[in-house]
Amino acid sequence: MEKRSQRRFTPEEKFRILQEGEYGSMSINEVCRRHGISTVTYYHWRTQAQDAMKEGLANKSKHKKSHKEQQLEDENKRLKNTIIEITQENVELKKKNFR
Repeated sequence: MEKRSQRRFTPEEKFRILQEGEYGSMSINEVCRRHGISTVTYYHWRTQAQDAMKEGLANKSKHKKSHKEQQLEDENKRLKNTIIEITQENVELKKKNFR
């Protein structure tokens, strides 16, 4: 019995096949036959792509901070902590002066 090797598709190939199935003139079955994949595989890829789009859109609102934004945020925290320390020292000095 001869063992058939499975072809591995790159993400770009998968995307192109999905686009062909969604927007092309052929049916999904014809696209799958043409590329040697099952319809189960096609719909699995489509579900993965849809899930990735949902995640990407959800993460857009959580947007990743740039290096510069992170530096500014860190500097802001450092300055706030410095203000807190100076304020605490002032309060302690005032207490000593009133005794």
